[in-house]
Amino acid sequence: MNRRVVAALALAAALTVGGCTADEKPAGKPAGDGPGVDLVYLNHPPMQPVLKDIDAVLDDYEGRISVTRHEADSTEGAEFAEEHGLTGHVSIAVLIDGKLRFQGFPAGRAPIKSAEGDWRIEDLDAALRQETGS
Repeated sequence: MNRRVVAALALAAALTVGGCTADEKPAGKPAGDGPGVDLVYLNHPPMQPVLKDIDAVLDDYEGRISVTRHEADSTEGAEFAEEHGLTGHVSIAVLIDGKLRFQGFPAGRAPIKSAEGDWRIEDLDAALRQETGS
């Protein structure tokens, strides 16, 4: 097997063994007239610290954005992901006003390199600052 397949299998096994947690934020927040943010994510242990960091950024924009969460493992989340062209193993994807802006773990935060995106938490903050005119 090539290394990517082995790494993907190792990640899948870790996520299965680790299980999911119920420590979640509510599905949505009220928004002013600001942009909509959709999070598609796996609510698994490796993602928990990243979700907390994302939530800290989103909390700074409370009342100026709407946030909707879609667990990728749920039927609704899988349908939402498919409707937005997200296929395969979606650890996390951030859409702003329906457009995919960030996907994969933030740079340097993935348990395996193949799950890493090319963005940082600060990039999310910058994008929201621009979208909200803050």
